Amino acid sequence: MRILMVGAGAVGGYFGALLVRAGVDLTFLVRPETDEELKESGLRVKSINGDFEVRPKSVTDPQAAGAIDLVILAVKCYDIDEVLATIKPIVSAQTSVLTLQNGVETEERVRSVLGPDSVLAGVAFITARKAGLGLIEHFCRGKITLGELSGRKTDRLLSIYNLLIQSGIPTTLSEDIRQTKWEKLCWNATFNPLSVILNDRVRVVLESEELLEVVRGGGREIVSVAASMGVKLSDRVVEETISVSEQFRDFYTSMYEDFIAGKETEIEYLNGYIVRQGKAKGIATPFNYTLYALVKASL
Repeated sequence: MRILMVGAGAVGGYFGALLVRAGVDLTFLVRPETDEELKESGLRVKSINGDFEVRPKSVTDPQAAGAIDLVILAVKCYDIDEVLATIKPIVSAQTSVLTLQNGVETEERVRSVLGPDSVLAGVAFITARKAGLGLIEHFCRGKITLGELSGRKTDRLLSIYNLLIQSGIPTTLSEDIRQTKWEKLCWNATFNPLSVILNDRVRVVLESEELLEVVRGGGREIVSVAASMGVKLSDRVVEETISVSEQFRDFYTSMYEDFIAGKETEIEYLNGYIVRQGKAKGIATPFNYTLYALVKASL
């Protein structure tokens, strides 16, 4: 299987490096400055599971990568439109596109440009960051959940699952990947913006009953919006969102890392999305609106 990994940041860099180390035929599609960086320095991973280095192939034009079986989208939500226009010429009926974005709308954006059968949905669970030129620091977790939007266990799903497992990437299959993505949104749309607003690590939220009530309020709104869109989340999902956070209480969120680096954040695709959908469905979302407004005011 020939893979094109779009992006070499924390997510794409880490999982891509594992695939390259395992001998998978993978090429990174990156911007010119990153292409130069990879060609000169390679890609180093400093990981809790052991440090390693690879010398991956990289291109700035997807057509230079040749025929591709699988495209993995490992860029931020706000880059998706540009990326889809770039890769469209190389995506055939035999090409699968795996999404690893936060939020819950990337799949429909892909389908609208590349066709209804192109997309395979994924969720990345990882605490990592790009720490410097050609350097990924991996602190915690590092697994992927995959699923067809139809819920079926197709041949392509099982083929990609097996490839990831054989490459040392912990991977699970979901029969309801939309639900999995909404469950992650409960975390991303609460802890991410709070870390930016408070300029602190995850633990500042976990150690405050008042802030945990904000998480609960925002989470309940997400559950209501999800239900209005045909996605039923467990009654326990909000409390599970809080309890799972204990394992990375001492880390900063990905939105904080982007914010502190002066980059664009994904706030429009997290809380902004919930606010817009809530308005369209007649569901009040005051917690999400407040988090959205405060992050927007901080940019």
